Amino acid sequence: MNNSNNINFTGIKNIGYIRFTRPTLRGNTKSQSLSMVLSDDFNGKDLKEFYAALDKIPKTQYGYGHPFAKDILNIECTSLDNFNVLLINGRPIKVDDDHLSIFSYIARLTRKIAGMDDKNMVVNKTYKEFAADELLIFGEQISKMKESGHSAKSLDYFLNRSIVRDGAKKVNSFIQKMMNQYFGI
Repeated sequence: MNNSNNINFTGIKNIGYIRFTRPTLRGNTKSQSLSMVLSDDFNGKDLKEFYAALDKIPKTQYGYGHPFAKDILNIECTSLDNFNVLLINGRPIKVDDDHLSIFSYIARLTRKIAGMDDKNMVVNKTYKEFAADELLIFGEQISKMKESGHSAKSLDYFLNRSIVRDGAKKVNSFIQKMMNQYFGI
């Protein structure tokens, strides 16, 4: 069956998950990325909810929108020297009271993705063939990352429904640990 003909009733499509190594000035850091295209549809207003959560946090000079398209959301979790960082579309999110709404949104979103059934996890063929290589990791092209060891041929794996659900659980756990540390739990 061709997934590009499926109807998506979740407001989320083209979800991918990848673990990778990103070089930094202090050495390589292990990261994970959950990437997706958000929309508003019959059963959900995922794109509208994302922007509503962003409206509640302090504005930045560059904002948190994706430079490629306003409906793309890339969530990156990374740790450096035992310091956890959550990035939204390449921008770090500060862990404080002013930014709790975005943490709550991402936690709800990852729980939703982790519970999605196969028929609602749509991956468009054109997205996989023309965009996923450049969008699964913010600011990187998978096929050109020497450190990752991945290639564009790996995309089927990163878009695999069970890998995505497991990855969403890992991202949710990462956020939960950040929140537990912030609240001193």
